[in-house]
Amino acid sequence: MKLLSGITKIEKNDEWYTPEQTVALMYELLQPKPNSTVICPFDTAVSHFVRYGQAQNYNILHNMTDWLTSDYEYDYLITNPPFSIKDKVIEKCLQSGKPSALVLPIDALGGKGRHALYKKYGYPTIYVPSRRINYISESGQNTKANHFHSVILIFNDLNGARLLWE
Repeated sequence: MKLLSGITKIEKNDEWYTPEQTVALMYELLQPKPNSTVICPFDTAVSHFVRYGQAQNYNILHNMTDWLTSDYEYDYLITNPPFSIKDKVIEKCLQSGKPSALVLPIDALGGKGRHALYKKYGYPTIYVPSRRINYISESGQNTKANHFHSVILIFNDLNGARLLWE
């Protein structure tokens, strides 16, 4: 029996975790100011996003099952959102105006709806890794040959939109 995702409430496996080195890179790209509040809405206390941010002395908010429909006070957002709701997450990040870092499949760059959002709110900084990111399953298994490429998108980048290559 498949369980429903806690965030999306659908029968889909959206639980893939981001390796620590990718999380550290995302924080480096986002450049949160010291002592700021960083929200990791889709992450639990054991997430690398949460643990890394706490180790860097950021005030970390996490595990918001109602983030898409509620407003929270924060300075930055960083997460690996459930892929099944990535468009809603992208839209909310852009609308918030807050610097946000998301790791997403490379196809998040395309699509008529996303292009309209980028045109309306501003284009993201795009970081293109030289290798595929090997995500971690719920059971702790590393993927060995991920079937898609990922990019890191920084929305509302205080440095302006840029294209960065590894």
